[in-house]
Amino acid sequence: MKRLIDILAVILGLAAATACGRSGVEEKECIYSCGDFEVYADSIVRGGKIYRALSDREICGAWHMADSAATTPRYSSQQRMADALFTKALSERMPMPTSEEVWLSLGLLRPEESEAALRAIADTPVPDNLYFPFAATDPYWAAAAWEVYCANGSKKWLKEAYETIEASLRRHWRTHRSSEPPLVCGTPRYVLQPAAYYPEWMDEMDRFQSIAASVNICHSHTYKILSLMAAELHLYAEKEHESSARRLRDAVNDRFWLPEQQRYAQYLYCDYDPIPSINSDNRANALAVLFDIATPEMSAAIVASSPLLEGSVPATYPSTAKKLAPEASVATLFGLAAARVRNAAAFNMAVGTLWNSALGSQLPAQWPALVLRGLFGISLTTAGMTFAPMVPPDFDGDKRIEGLRYRGATLDISLHGTGDRIAAFMLDSVSSSEPRIPADLEGNHKIDITLSGNDLHEAKINLCQPMQTPPTPKVQWTGAREAREANFDRSLRYGVFVDGVLVEELHGDRYHISDSGVTVTGIVPSEDRVWAGYTPRPHVSAPEGTLITINASSVTPRRPPLHLIKDRNTATNYIELAARHNTRITCYANVAEAGEYFITVGYSNGSTRCAMRALGVNDRDVATLIFPSRRPNDWVRVYPSTTVAVSLKEGVNKLSLTYIGGTILLNKITLLKKE
Repeated sequence: MKRLIDILAVILGLAAATACGRSGVEEKECIYSCGDFEVYADSIVRGGKIYRALSDREICGAWHMADSAATTPRYSSQQRMADALFTKALSERMPMPTSEEVWLSLGLLRPEESEAALRAIADTPVPDNLYFPFAATDPYWAAAAWEVYCANGSKKWLKEAYETIEASLRRHWRTHRSSEPPLVCGTPRYVLQPAAYYPEWMDEMDRFQSIAASVNICHSHTYKILSLMAAELHLYAEKEHESSARRLRDAVNDRFWLPEQQRYAQYLYCDYDPIPSINSDNRANALAVLFDIATPEMSAAIVASSPLLEGSVPATYPSTAKKLAPEASVATLFGLAAARVRNAAAFNMAVGTLWNSALGSQLPAQWPALVLRGLFGISLTTAGMTFAPMVPPDFDGDKRIEGLRYRGATLDISLHGTGDRIAAFMLDSVSSSEPRIPADLEGNHKIDITLSGNDLHEAKINLCQPMQTPPTPKVQWTGAREAREANFDRSLRYGVFVDGVLVEELHGDRYHISDSGVTVTGIVPSEDRVWAGYTPRPHVSAPEGTLITINASSVTPRRPPLHLIKDRNTATNYIELAARHNTRITCYANVAEAGEYFITVGYSNGSTRCAMRALGVNDRDVATLIFPSRRPNDWVRVYPSTTVAVSLKEGVNKLSLTYIGGTILLNKITLLKKE
């Protein structure tokens, strides 16, 4: 009986192999391989199984589409797996596309549906001063809205999108101004697991005040899009928005670029004098390439130096978490960045990891984006559609997109050969010196692009081993200027940051602050200065007289909150600031020296609502302070508000807090001189 079962198993195995068209993998060199899977032109091998694309409608063992169903446009090539995954993506109708998916490819492929989706996203009610931490502005909405306009040419949509973006930026600037303007703070929207992105000691307030590279890269691009929209609408604000985009782009390059690592830092963190995390946020770095924050030289270096793992493009590296699932969106962005800088090895790696993900996941926009934007190099402007193809040797053979709708035209686009230099560009059999079609083209048209077959310049990828961040130092401060590190590890390097600047390395478990002035000290562990852990909460050493504290007991008018704190002696240490009274309070700070000062308000908030106040200095509004609820019904425990840096003159300065929303109990205001 056992032998009979074995024979049946062999027969069934041969039948399955025959159904899939072969009993093994073809000898052709694979596009990408790693320990977990191999990707070929017509198959993917993983877990001992072969998934073969039989046509553009079926992947054996993974997916098939009924013959009666149809998708538009249709993609065909010499790589059957590419064709099948393209069809699979277009057949997967999600409930509502995200703004990222619209920007990646759906804005061109389905402009009407994309416009409706973006409108629905914009119309989702935004809680006003209620929930904390406030999410950063949707990083892709503006880019997606512009893509839709370039695809459909609707001036009505353009005006609507412009007004939506302007309102969003005004709201965001009010709540997200950082201590280092023009940079903005806030947790990136894609960070769903804070423990995998931030050190464990950071709470909601610390994470909110961090200054992320991705948030500011996308913020700069949003201003750039707004400038383009203003120009199209003939508005005077064009130059203003362009200037805002440029200032923010310059600030990102000044504060985040890491010359030794050849990429951008992950974020700046800590309240006073933020410290850069030198670890890599691969999404942020790819966006810096795609949104033209980085120069062409920086972009090429970013793609070559971005840390990759076998089989995935990690969202962050190293990670504070033991293991994170690969994200298809990160691989897609990295692949698009690789195509932009003509790095064929990086492009192939991104394609391989994305195909492996797309085999069992619904990804309606990702692979189409790499086909349209990557292989064909399609980009949309108000003037028309341009082409800058990049085809690695592994994607040789003719490629064709049939039935691509673009405004009033329907296009059949053929791409021949490999390389990135266009030898011939033909529109309806007529040669053109510019690889472009005008936006007012109408009707059915054929485009033929022939590449010269040139070699793409040799470029590398940075393949790394899985790694976790070094443990955060356990620093014990035995005095104002004496510290001991309890978990000192001689195999690591420990960089000492003073006032946000790396000044020295520790060679033992003891540290003494030699500076006699105000110092903010952090200690960061690293491995050969390439990958790092995180500092514990920085230590503030402030000599007598440099830290100014204004207690609530010295502020008038007085109104002890006895209805919230029953003990009268305790209640006298607070002033209630609410909608019904004390909507604006003023106090005065006498400083010995003019300059930049950090201002923080100590408060309690026992409600469930986040409170906000406008901070005024010498009768000028300078910032918005955030006072989130920490523990419901606890009006006694004092927490710090967001911290902002302001300019004060020598002598007496007038400070004011003006109601925006929510109730707080004011306990104290502290000012620290910024060195």
